[in-house]
Amino acid sequence: MANTKAYFRACMPAFIFLYFSRLMSNLRNLHIIRGLAALYVALGHAKVIFWVGGREYLDKFPRSEWGITDYLLFALDLLSSSAQEFVIVFFVLSGFFIAFSFDKNNWSWKGFYANRALRIYPPYIASAIFAVGVFFFISYYNNYLFTAEIPRLINRRLIASYQELDIMMGLNSILFLPKNDYIACNFAYWSLLYEGIFYLLIPVIIRRKQWAFIGTLLSYAVGLFITVDENQFLLMFLFKYGFHFILGVCLYDFIKNNLDKMRLPNKWLCYLFLVGLTGSVILFGILEKKPVSNTLAALLAAAAMIILLKYPVQKGRIFNALTTLGDISYSLYIFHLPFYFLCYAILSKVTGQYIFYSRIYWLFIPPVLVFAYVMYVLVEKKSLEAISSMKKKHAAGLFNSPKKQD
Repeated sequence: MANTKAYFRACMPAFIFLYFSRLMSNLRNLHIIRGLAALYVALGHAKVIFWVGGREYLDKFPRSEWGITDYLLFALDLLSSSAQEFVIVFFVLSGFFIAFSFDKNNWSWKGFYANRALRIYPPYIASAIFAVGVFFFISYYNNYLFTAEIPRLINRRLIASYQELDIMMGLNSILFLPKNDYIACNFAYWSLLYEGIFYLLIPVIIRRKQWAFIGTLLSYAVGLFITVDENQFLLMFLFKYGFHFILGVCLYDFIKNNLDKMRLPNKWLCYLFLVGLTGSVILFGILEKKPVSNTLAALLAAAAMIILLKYPVQKGRIFNALTTLGDISYSLYIFHLPFYFLCYAILSKVTGQYIFYSRIYWLFIPPVLVFAYVMYVLVEKKSLEAISSMKKKHAAGLFNSPKKQD
């Protein structure tokens, strides 16, 4: 009996590969969604830091003086104003990939949590250290950013975050918790807390997927009509964000069982539908209709996953560029804000300007992509290599609980 089990365990990777080969053949396409979502968030935050838009811009340049070009440029500016909605896309993808990982690897809980810790924490800790280092650099090189003389909300937030840098903030950050703000004003960290809550609930979710889906769908429906304090994180997960993760989990089972049988319209019609749906998400995000925009964002994630798995992007230079963007998406997400603050400190010191009305924020996208790639190679890729090694040990049974020999 022991020899039979050993033989089955040795053959298991081959069985798993054959079972998942159809799904995995196009799975890289889902990284395209992740990469584009991270790029959108990075673009939106660049605008927040490097350009005075909204009311301040309108006061400086009244619309009575605008021409058609001014309206077109301002409309283009507004297109990157729905960053939160594209974090919802991350949540759905996260649920999908966690379900896929469990199905493929048959994780023990010990192995799963070790895997997630290696995946999340090394890049996260590196980004937090970098962010704090940027703050200390700013305090030495351009301390004027930490004064109340600059009439911008982002500067007031920088000041408040700098003043509360202490041991307690560091301890809170281990659990992805803010003190008043997130460490070194890296407010992109807000989503990591809800990822963490999702991971803690996975033992229940995996065993009771249908009940989890129904329960979170009902709570999400209630959440569309009620206001929840953003500091009540568990209630926010229950009423605002939990459903998106569970949607991804259940979407995995649906796609696995039905992908080959699905009949969709023409490939280009499906792509056109995704473009229109993306526009709807952005439009309702601009209008601050969060119940609608967040729901549409979840729908966009689900539709994009199905369509790109059914009609994958043709492999070539564009495919390689987009999937590489997906590979570095986590590093891009957690490193882009401190990188922007560093650039903002240097730029304002050199130019003597602290408020920018010209649209320079686009200029910082290429360098932040390069920086994210470097951080991916130096930090995130190392954690992925450690995870790969862990999976090999898991396949050999080293992460399973000892069992009594027959």
